[in-house]
Amino acid sequence: MTVLAGCGHQLERPRPQPPAPFAYLNLTSCRAYRNNIVECQLEYGTDFGRQPLGPVQERGLTSAGEGERYQVESCYAVDRLQRELPNFVCRISVRISGTDAGSVLVKGGTAVRLARILGDGEQLHYRWTPDKWSRLRD
Repeated sequence: MTVLAGCGHQLERPRPQPPAPFAYLNLTSCRAYRNNIVECQLEYGTDFGRQPLGPVQERGLTSAGEGERYQVESCYAVDRLQRELPNFVCRISVRISGTDAGSVLVKGGTAVRLARILGDGEQLHYRWTPDKWSRLRD
């Protein structure tokens, strides 16, 4: 009788990366606060250089282990209260294991910087101008 050594061993394939630009978007430096709120920094780039885009807060985010990062898998725009300010919902996973970690809402200045990376033409050309009807003056 012949014994086949290693037949039950399977090679682990590296998990596929999401398409660009999502492959370069990560959530790092996560901290937990009261009421189950987690705040992370959204970053764009590789291990050779990262650009911070801003903070993201989410309630009930599945916790990654110490030192782990979240990988952004995809993002889609959601309705805006103010037309010029974007909002996104991004699906995320734990970077190393690929486990689904839920989704986060990206809003405010972080969403504006993300929109520029995603190629949102409105954000690429948008320049803030003062409201001519505003009572607030310099």
